Amino acid sequence: MTGDSSIRWPIVVLFCVIAGLLLGVSYAGLYVVFQRVVRGQFDRRISEVATPIIADLALDPEDKDVDLLNISEEYFEVLDSSGTVVQRSRNLSENLPVSLLAGFQTVRLSGIGEIRAALIPFQAGEHAWIFIAAASTREVNESLAAVRRFALVLLPASLLLTAAVFSFYSNQLLARIDTVVGQLRQFVSDASHELRTPLAVLQGETELLLARPRTAGEYEDAARVMESELKKLTLIVDGLFTLSMADARQLRIAREPLYLEEVVEESCGLALPLANHKKIQIERDLQRDVQFNGDATFLRQLFLIFLDNAIKYSRSGSRVRVTLTKKDDVRVCFQDEGIGIAKEDLPRIFERFFRAGPPTETQSGGLGLAIAQAIAQAHNGFIECNSVPGMGSTFIVRLPAN
Repeated sequence: MTGDSSIRWPIVVLFCVIAGLLLGVSYAGLYVVFQRVVRGQFDRRISEVATPIIADLALDPEDKDVDLLNISEEYFEVLDSSGTVVQRSRNLSENLPVSLLAGFQTVRLSGIGEIRAALIPFQAGEHAWIFIAAASTREVNESLAAVRRFALVLLPASLLLTAAVFSFYSNQLLARIDTVVGQLRQFVSDASHELRTPLAVLQGETELLLARPRTAGEYEDAARVMESELKKLTLIVDGLFTLSMADARQLRIAREPLYLEEVVEESCGLALPLANHKKIQIERDLQRDVQFNGDATFLRQLFLIFLDNAIKYSRSGSRVRVTLTKKDDVRVCFQDEGIGIAKEDLPRIFERFFRAGPPTETQSGGLGLAIAQAIAQAHNGFIECNSVPGMGSTFIVRLPAN
């Protein structure tokens, strides 16, 4: 990495703050839900304990059975309609400090601590009574306290683990971004360099034409030079557009059934004038009836790139051999007798604007092999290259068999 540490740690800190807040809110929400569930179950248990006792009292409210109850951490009272305690369990030394409102109440009792009480009105004959069933909340509070302690330990541990994972992946992400930015800078630099030459030629020719009146022949020569440079610019711009669409995964491939040998034959025919000019023979050995679903225009461009390079990098009077076979996959092979590619250059031949060997203009302004790779990948294929300096190169386009 080059200088991304200055932004990595602020990003990590910001992420930790946000993650800490989210984790804190999540744990708090879970705790509130857990607390409500536990206390709700506790209230239901108190009601279930009170139900059979109330049923018994309703039959004979004068029976003093409640006075005999002595259950650990469970307390009972019976009140008349005026609120006077008429019965109280043996483990109570004082009246329960509750209001006479029906429902559940949480109160504190001296010597016992916090208790949860349920006030349940019931009718026995013509008289109204109030039954109070209460229980210590000690176990509930201890359970909730244990959950809080666990959360207090788990929250920082989760935050530290999250921060460590994020720091690791942010490190990789920033490294990747740094690499991509570096590649982008190099790409812009290379593109600027490639565009500078034809633009300089066009500017120079224009200045010469405008410097003084010229003859018709001089104007015609200048127009030819300008046309040639404009073609180069067009090739570069078209190539950049194709690659940008491929990078955005928006290269529009119009797939249709076709015979691949026909597309290869058409490509060889288009390359024939250049081959004849250099007295290079194009030999073809094409398997027939090779069906394939692909874009004929892009495939033709793909094959022309290899034919163009093979011809331009080969000596006069040599041969270019083109073969097409189909077995487990489809293979289109372009073999030349050219200058070859140095071993150290092979890993870089598909880079944009990279040229191995002496300078020459390729069909796509230095972008040919990058475009070829993009087209092959858009057809779910790939390209292999074998080369021996001084003896030639072999490019193999491998496409999936239909």
